[in-house]
Amino acid sequence: IVYQSALRSSSQSPLVVLCYGGGFILGTNKQYAATARAAALLYGATVVNISYRLAPENPFPTPANDVWDNIEWLARNAHTFNADLSAGFILGGGSAGANLAAVATHKAIRTNLSPPLTGLYLAVPFLLMEDIVPDQYESLWIAREQNSKAPILNEDALNGIMAAYQPHAKSPEFSPFNDPESFSKLPRTYVQVAGLDPLRDDGLVYERVLKDHGIETRLDVYPGVPHGFNGMFPHLKQSKRFDIETVVGLGWLLRAKEDRERVKAFLIDMRGGA
Repeated sequence: IVYQSALRSSSQSPLVVLCYGGGFILGTNKQYAATARAAALLYGATVVNISYRLAPENPFPTPANDVWDNIEWLARNAHTFNADLSAGFILGGGSAGANLAAVATHKAIRTNLSPPLTGLYLAVPFLLMEDIVPDQYESLWIAREQNSKAPILNEDALNGIMAAYQPHAKSPEFSPFNDPESFSKLPRTYVQVAGLDPLRDDGLVYERVLKDHGIETRLDVYPGVPHGFNGMFPHLKQSKRFDIETVVGLGWLLRAKEDRERVKAFLIDMRGGA
């Protein structure tokens, strides 16, 4: 699905590519509709919400390959949407979609994708398993155990997701931590994590690794809420904050003027005053 503003000026339109979540087993490319509309209207971006085939019918690495095929095609053909990648080329997603976005971004570096990606957005990302956590960050990776009984996503749910997706834990098509040489070459990156999420430390460790490699990062943390809280409980203050900061964070990636109050007003108006 392609989102563009009919009111945009003739100036260059950056490309934002968003990848939905759903544990690799469910979801649609309508998931990021509100975010896509906001980025198109507020930043003049061309936003493409992509699709990929789902497990268990299409297990690993099919979803990762599908996302990569989308990115390669868009890198060559963004001009057909009147998008200009020299103005920005952002890739992002949530949960499983964040995994696929991170994997594709590292692959873009390994393969010298041209034009290169200029920003990465990861919301509540799934990036690690116990046997691939870097030794120096092991003490920071405690959320799997700490939040094993959390609502929405817990240990049993994660086990079910892995049984359906069937990833190869040490493949770079599953985790960017299996491609450590790319860390120092990543674009600026925006990460969101939830405090009650068993995946919390995947995002925190990834952001720390990037900072340790000199990459410019932005991090927002939402204490006391579980994985996917903004979708399940949209009226929570934390959910509204998350949605606002998603759009503001995309603006930061695009190096656009960040106006939190304008974003907030736009989202409220789009929801009919909710």
